Amino acid sequence: MLEEKPLYTVEYDFENQSPWVRPNRVWEKLLPEGVPRTIKYPEIPVHYIPREAARRYPHNLAIYFVPEERKYTYRELMYWSDKVAAGLADLGVEKGDGVGVYMTNSPEFLFSLYGISQNGAFTVPINPMLKAPDIKHIVTDCGVMDTLICSSILYPNIEKVREEVEIEKIIVYGEKKPGTISFQEIMEKYPPKPPEVKINPKEDLFTLMYTGGTTGLPKGVMQTHYNIVANVYQMVGMEPASPVEEGRVSCITVLPMCHSFGLSQSQLYVAQKAMMLVYTGFNPEQVMKAIELYRTENFVGIPLMFQFMINHPDFEKYNLKSLFRVISGAAPIPEDLVKRWKKVVGSEVGQGYGLSEASPTCHMKPTWLPQKGLTIGIPVVDTDAKIVDVDTGSELPPGGVGELMVKGPQVMKGYWKKPDKTRETIEDGWLHTGDLAYMDEEGYFYIVGRQKDIIKYKGYKVLPDEVEDKLYNHPAVLECAVIGVPDPEIGETIKAYVVIKEEYKGKITPEELREWAKENMAGYKWPRKVEFIDKIPRTSIGKVFRRELREKEKTRS
Repeated sequence: MLEEKPLYTVEYDFENQSPWVRPNRVWEKLLPEGVPRTIKYPEIPVHYIPREAARRYPHNLAIYFVPEERKYTYRELMYWSDKVAAGLADLGVEKGDGVGVYMTNSPEFLFSLYGISQNGAFTVPINPMLKAPDIKHIVTDCGVMDTLICSSILYPNIEKVREEVEIEKIIVYGEKKPGTISFQEIMEKYPPKPPEVKINPKEDLFTLMYTGGTTGLPKGVMQTHYNIVANVYQMVGMEPASPVEEGRVSCITVLPMCHSFGLSQSQLYVAQKAMMLVYTGFNPEQVMKAIELYRTENFVGIPLMFQFMINHPDFEKYNLKSLFRVISGAAPIPEDLVKRWKKVVGSEVGQGYGLSEASPTCHMKPTWLPQKGLTIGIPVVDTDAKIVDVDTGSELPPGGVGELMVKGPQVMKGYWKKPDKTRETIEDGWLHTGDLAYMDEEGYFYIVGRQKDIIKYKGYKVLPDEVEDKLYNHPAVLECAVIGVPDPEIGETIKAYVVIKEEYKGKITPEELREWAKENMAGYKWPRKVEFIDKIPRTSIGKVFRRELREKEKTRS
């Protein structure tokens, strides 16, 4: 029997109305008995979540870092995190400091995350795909980042901007570099005694998450400890019928932890006391082998990952039927992929929805909710949502397409050093998502595109996602991205960039695909221009990077 008391408790309320949700919201009729109507979230720092896991299941495997075959129990996870915390404190990291973490997925990423948190500082994740100019912007915009942790393979990008941005302390994991501090030496030198720091979970930041910058320079999203803890238990509360007991679940972790989506999923897995099979990147065959070998219950990915798995020649040879919770996020998933996955694997691919400004999850399709087209499901516990007219701001009835707005405990504190932008984005607690959506009569929500991506063709408003979804019905299309190209006479013309499957190369032309689209799409929706390319530009989390395609068109004009 465990002698120590739990560090915190989560209180589920199945009767009372949520303080964040207006009464009689239509989707509440869909909730089964086991889903709480509201939750009393513990006001704790995020590092209490792994600490409690270590207390309750000290010998359970927390991390299996597959590329290097390294394994850490929950006790070891906190042991090494505590040593990092002690080392950072000795180096002068204090409450309110920002500490950059420029690493791929690894145990050291999590050691750093929880070590930084225990000092009352906040993590500023820097995507490994970013180069010197982007790093310079983030460090400069943050302004309180005197310490940065990075892997040795990524250090050259830091070296290029080090003098310009005056980062005082650089801690390198791997091969030590001149003028840096060794991560390994910190872990060897310091005892596992983190400093005692008082943290205000509702005010103090856990992460400063810079957005992807698909429509401009990245903005720093202030995510508090309370935001993250609440969002973790909102997701837990939506899945009361899981057949897997706490501490007995395994998960594939391929989403980048430097991104809000990957970070939140890793915290969810820790809250479930799960074993995380951690990868630095995505390889479809490796992932399918791991699911079959370890009988993995959870896989969360992006549409591109499902596409690569389904199109792999050995897809049907692997036994993936252990999967219970399968979620796709970050971008719309083609309906054809969902059907093919269901036919072979048996489990449904439930779409979720979120954004960094909501820490990030707002909607999800839990396993108990019947699939209904390409829905993103319903709002998670304690989350209200509404669709508003983009011109008037008035709330629209079911079926009306407008901007999706959300409200709940997971909504960010604001944008870093941008009070005007914060006030513009959050109105009376309601977060403007910038995404166009609609809600049906039952309360299911559907995303139809980004407001900024709408193509204005001859007075019609065309959504790129809708055109892309239709293009995926052609057997030759592997990937595609649709944008509007400026046209002085008609406003914008519709252009599709397409990656063709290997077996169709040389057997179909852009003109033939365009004619097919003309025959199979509405007269104002089919792409007037089609260009075959080798690769669709994407953000680190898999969203189509339309801005890059637009810039490409500008250079041609």
